[in-house]
Amino acid sequence: MLWLSPKPQSYAQEEQRPGIGHFRGNISFTNNGLSLIPAFSLNRPAAIFELSLGGERLSFDPEMRFAMDGQPWSFIFWWRYKIIKSEKFRLHVGAHPAFIFENTMVDDGNGNMIESMEAKRFFAGEISPSYVFSDKARVSFLYLAGRSLGKVPFALNQFVATGAHFTKIPLSEKYFFNASPQVFYLKMNEKDGYFASSSLVIGRKDLPISLGTIVSKIIVSEIEVDNWIWNVSLIYSFNNEFVKRSNPLL
Repeated sequence: MLWLSPKPQSYAQEEQRPGIGHFRGNISFTNNGLSLIPAFSLNRPAAIFELSLGGERLSFDPEMRFAMDGQPWSFIFWWRYKIIKSEKFRLHVGAHPAFIFENTMVDDGNGNMIESMEAKRFFAGEISPSYVFSDKARVSFLYLAGRSLGKVPFALNQFVATGAHFTKIPLSEKYFFNASPQVFYLKMNEKDGYFASSSLVIGRKDLPISLGTIVSKIIVSEIEVDNWIWNVSLIYSFNNEFVKRSNPLL
């Protein structure tokens, strides 16, 4: 299962109107493809596609990531359902299959070692309650658990996070920022650790392009990873809404 650091999202932070469907997403280009699970980090420039298609409660949220040379990095196919969606309290659950792609050396049958791409399969589920203070501030809790679907390392992973989310905070009449600081606990089989991370997005109200960054630091950890990891991303965002009609207009 692939868990990324807090995503520097800039699309669709506002509430969706009842009866309205959506198709929205981010397309990001980053200098460093990061993951909270070190074995799944790309650690080189990457292109990331985060999409969401659905209605008021159920959505399909695929995430597809590639190295800049076009080689696939990971495909994650989230399904999420909002169980509670009140003015102040929200609760959603989700599940996904995922595919992580890695280059490995294999025997070609003639005693020669050649490079081959391997797809590792995972399945994960999440539950996430959140409390909304205003249209610009909320706090959330997230629990994820997943395991591999084959004979691969890190067969069992657990992730627990709590954080705050600040959206559309004005810097001036035209510019705003989003920020999502969090602390989290990660367990990978017998090893675990505590971390702190944050994402920041700066954008302009009349432009679909924004600039984001992610920073993550070890608090204490048995998991071997760099003490500091970070990246910078250029993000293109779009947000389309549609109305379902029982008698379409032709």
